[in-house]
Amino acid sequence: MNIFISYASEQRAVAEEIALALRGEGHQAFFDRSELHEGDAYNSRLRDAIDHCDLLVFLISPESVSTGRYTLTELKFAEEKWRSPAGRVLPIMVRPTDAAAIPAYLRAVVILRPAGNTSAEVVAAVGRLARPRWLRFIRRFAGALSAIALIGVGFGTWHVVENRRTCAQALGSVHEARLHEGAGDYAAAWDRYTNGLATCPGSHEAAEGQERLAMDWLQNIRATEGKETFTDIVNRVQPALSRAAVARDDRRAADALAHLGWADFLRSREGQQGLDPPLYYQRALQRDPVNPYAHAFWGHYILVRSGDLQGAKVHFDQAMASSAQRPLVRKIEIAALLWQRSSDRQDEFVRVANEMRLQGEVLPASGGETHVRPIWNVYYDRLVLGEDKEDFLGVLLAKDHLLTFQWLFPAYENSSNRVLYRFMLAQLQERSGERSDALANYQSLLTSGVEYDRRIVDGARQGVQRLQGR
Repeated sequence: MNIFISYASEQRAVAEEIALALRGEGHQAFFDRSELHEGDAYNSRLRDAIDHCDLLVFLISPESVSTGRYTLTELKFAEEKWRSPAGRVLPIMVRPTDAAAIPAYLRAVVILRPAGNTSAEVVAAVGRLARPRWLRFIRRFAGALSAIALIGVGFGTWHVVENRRTCAQALGSVHEARLHEGAGDYAAAWDRYTNGLATCPGSHEAAEGQERLAMDWLQNIRATEGKETFTDIVNRVQPALSRAAVARDDRRAADALAHLGWADFLRSREGQQGLDPPLYYQRALQRDPVNPYAHAFWGHYILVRSGDLQGAKVHFDQAMASSAQRPLVRKIEIAALLWQRSSDRQDEFVRVANEMRLQGEVLPASGGETHVRPIWNVYYDRLVLGEDKEDFLGVLLAKDHLLTFQWLFPAYENSSNRVLYRFMLAQLQERSGERSDALANYQSLLTSGVEYDRRIVDGARQGVQRLQGR
């Protein structure tokens, strides 16, 4: 069903949880007005969204029935679409509200008053509303149906056997999906998991495999210009994540919630307004306080959006405490540090790289290539252009600085960038006391006969003079 959730902003968290639960059951849930662009046509677009829904879920609270709230506008559009709210409008009491303040249109149907888990009770109520035609059919033809009950017993036995056969086929789809996923073909893997679930809806292997694939796909997302966007991929995987986000298992739910936040960040990069990724990260940490995904994604968000290096570092340090996701955390951390070129981020990157070297880690890959270009820019900015050079050289002990540089660029001596490489290397060698090696590199830049950038020539000449005592 296409479901429109009408709520006051104060109840956004409840609305979001309901939306996740509904999506997990295969429904389309619209609950975020930010998906509509404000302007002269805002009301008409809101009306259109309601016109295309099968059910309106209205969260009753003192705020949602207050004069001037958009919830009442949404209810007005629903009333214009359906003269009777029966079977079309599901009012949910989420906060005690004066009965006199509740619109008569809502009071015309039974108001759901959850006694336990709100989202679970809403899903159950929606399920009942989605089945009325079948119930009427059964009541109307009860006599005829009872007459074929014996035939039904035989059919039921056949159905059990057939179900076992089709679920065995679903395992074949799961196996194929894993092969595609291992080869990096996420779209093909997704289709195979989808086929597995279509064949055997109760397959735990297919459902959990699809959830894991959804997370892997978002972690390694790549959009093809003109063919597919981040948003296209997010829309495809979101139902599986929503299903997992309301799981009883805290870690499973937290993993999914963290990736739903990451999905919103990816959508925001393509211009989607009104998204709040930290809301998902916060909810993930409520379920699992040490969740590495939530901490890593939140640290990335803080650094990218506000530049608060210390605030981001708190989350990255928490995420690093989980060794299971260490490579991913490093990938997210480095991507955030290299998002913009600034001295403080570059200094922190060098500290992180040195720590990785000492602990035997490897640089993360991005689309089959390491982050060489932005890493190279760190050293180019600081050692060639000379931006805050002395501060940069003081970030690490001289020997560690040199070893980290060589660890980052093991094959650059014979690359097309060897001139810049030798100039950078010579400065770090000089700083660490390797005077003869530094002198040899400076002199090679002056005697090769190749015309270089003036900064390199002057820097090499000054280096030779310092090392020869002139």
